[in-house]
Amino acid sequence: MKEFPTQKVLELACAAQRTNGSYMKETESVYADDGVVMYTKYPNKVLMMITLDDKLVIPDVKALKVEPEDTARAEEIQKYYKRLLFAAIEGENDFLTTINSILSSGTVKENQLGYMACLPSVQARDAVHNEVKRAARSVEEGFLGKPEDRLADLDCEILEVIKSKNFDGWNICAIINNKIASWMSQVELKRGPCVIVKAKVKDNSKHWRHQNDETRLNYVKAAQ
Repeated sequence: MKEFPTQKVLELACAAQRTNGSYMKETESVYADDGVVMYTKYPNKVLMMITLDDKLVIPDVKALKVEPEDTARAEEIQKYYKRLLFAAIEGENDFLTTINSILSSGTVKENQLGYMACLPSVQARDAVHNEVKRAARSVEEGFLGKPEDRLADLDCEILEVIKSKNFDGWNICAIINNKIASWMSQVELKRGPCVIVKAKVKDNSKHWRHQNDETRLNYVKAAQ
């Protein structure tokens, strides 16, 4: 079985993530408005394999080119998982144990490329989850208002932006007035500073993961 240098594979995983814009596990066709197929997007793993093996050729698919940002991202991922080494050694998480083994070995076997292909996406998601977890420990309990209350001109820090599996939109988690708030957005907002131009309190509940008080908003107009 072929083996490849770990750092090179991780850099290619980051390049594939940048090229596709996200982690792709399956081949997808991209259509024009009239339903005609414009081009095909291939899984991150396939792009990596084409680059690693020049005998593997797919028409119109070019080998990945590693940019400085991919190298920097690969180093960031390496450092992140080194900090989680204890959990991997303890065997509390099978995925972490496998990743630690691969990253520590110096080489990646051909049948392990799938783990590396998803790693930039998994690490980015986990880093955001950890940031939300830290924020949940420091925010105040309480709500921004009662259901039906109207809000306006509020500074906001968006922590998490997750594409909904059930609706055509994104679920936003944010801190407003040092309290947790969330809403559905039809526009993909960016993590970071934001201004709530206006909104309405939909209901008051608990954050699904951390159980903090959470104000659920609707009719949100946000500016970044």
